[in-house]
Amino acid sequence: MQTWRQLALFVCAVALGLVALHHPQSHDDIVDATQFSIAFFATLLTGEAVIFALTFSAASSWPSLRAIDSHIAFREWVLIGWFAALFTACGLLGDNAASATYGALLFLLANIFGIFSFIQLFGLASIDGRNRLLRRTLAGALARQGTGFSSFFYELENDPVINSYLGTVSQAGTSNDPTAIRNLVDQLVEAEVPPAAAEDAITVHLDVLHRFSRATLAGGADPVQVSACAHALIDSVIRHCRRLPDPAPPLGALSRYLAWLANTALLMSVRGVASNRAARELVALTTDARLKILRCVDPDPKSATARDELGTIFTKPLQVLLWSGDFTEFHGAHQASALYGAYEILTGTKFMGNYWDGASILTQLRQALYGDTDAFSTPEAVASRAAFGSPEEYDHFWALVTVTALATLRDTRLPHPPELVRPEFTPDHQLLGAYLRTFATHRYFATAAQGREALLRLVSRADAPGSPAAEILRARGSNTYRVPAPLVEPNQRPAAMILAIACRLAPLVPGDDDTELRTFLASLPSPALTAAARLAARILPGAAVESDPVEAITVGLKVLQLIGAHTQEGT
Repeated sequence: MQTWRQLALFVCAVALGLVALHHPQSHDDIVDATQFSIAFFATLLTGEAVIFALTFSAASSWPSLRAIDSHIAFREWVLIGWFAALFTACGLLGDNAASATYGALLFLLANIFGIFSFIQLFGLASIDGRNRLLRRTLAGALARQGTGFSSFFYELENDPVINSYLGTVSQAGTSNDPTAIRNLVDQLVEAEVPPAAAEDAITVHLDVLHRFSRATLAGGADPVQVSACAHALIDSVIRHCRRLPDPAPPLGALSRYLAWLANTALLMSVRGVASNRAARELVALTTDARLKILRCVDPDPKSATARDELGTIFTKPLQVLLWSGDFTEFHGAHQASALYGAYEILTGTKFMGNYWDGASILTQLRQALYGDTDAFSTPEAVASRAAFGSPEEYDHFWALVTVTALATLRDTRLPHPPELVRPEFTPDHQLLGAYLRTFATHRYFATAAQGREALLRLVSRADAPGSPAAEILRARGSNTYRVPAPLVEPNQRPAAMILAIACRLAPLVPGDDDTELRTFLASLPSPALTAAARLAARILPGAAVESDPVEAITVGLKVLQLIGAHTQEGT
């Protein structure tokens, strides 16, 4: 629009120059017209200065004056006035009627253009008008990033508009300005970006979410206001994910970040860094938001708050596998329930068991895909078998997921303040046992010797091209979405690998024999066993009080016995 405006201005200036050459005016007429035009020009200039001074603030003009100038055409208007004064003065001093006439006509053009500029600026006097302008500015910056040509020359973090916006976000969070926080979030979530720029838009959303969450925990920002704005950001991320051909990486990154944020809020509250009120609001935000994500993934959720929560967001098996791995990290809320939706997507049928009663989703899924006589033949099951490949690849993939889930569990030794207790975010050992049991009941080996072989495969095996783990790594690419939650590959977590095998040998019912588990642990090298015992002391209740590593892991894994069919007897 600015280019067309400047072109129209140039055409008018040329046309007025021809008029001045053919119809020069007298000295007195030029002076009278110029005096009136200058007075009107000064009035418009003063009016714009007053409006600008009274209405604009740092939060409402974050890109720069350049963006506002391009909207109100201030520079073009002043430039016309400068040329008008120049031609008028030269014409009067040099007794050139054509030049003086041209200057007077340019003053008329400047006043007409000044009216346009004043109207444009007056439209920005309201907060809605400013937000519309800044929305377009932000959307334009994101749209530039969505083009391969622009991204080749500079990445998202080098864009001056994006950096200016994020800097203003940090300033608003630090100063605890609720109005600025709300306006900045509205500008982002309402920006209309093309599908090619959706991934960059998600990156900015997650960055803004983290900046405001950090300001809430460490900077004193209002947690209620931040929580409301965070819900708007999360809803917008989900909408952008639906526009992507592969929504799993960004949705997985959001799921991981929310789980990490809940644990961080708990830790900072326990250490006295953050207030209990701020931590409580963020924990409530994360549990509600993860449930919202779960409803978007589950093809047939128990409840839905909007039409777009009906039906799954994923269309391919590998997408749900990538998301499942991310959703089960950092001890996130509702992670056991996530496997119900994964089962339905991968098989085309619902899982009717109850993991609280000991039903094993992963075992039933393996049977549905690779059973000798009862393997499913639905289109979803056929596609899932093609994605996994062999049963060995199926077992290997879920073992890797177990590794990352165990390595990122919360520290059970930390106190859990009562005000931070939420559904699926509690210090309840039964809930921890339910989360662990969803993986521990996937038993693709039965003896200590087979467990050692499985551990050796986990430690030494490289992911073959086309395997689920390799395809997921390729789908992730190099985009971390600016979330602080570390993404660590399972092969860098040897202690968690040992526990991932050990939990599949641990007794699930009180009184069962634990010989195979003890034999497996006793056969491990001392440094590896000690590292696994340290991890168990952190994540498994009761393990920290045991001095012997084998005993610590064995006692800690008794948490698996807190749920199952045996706990329902007599109910």
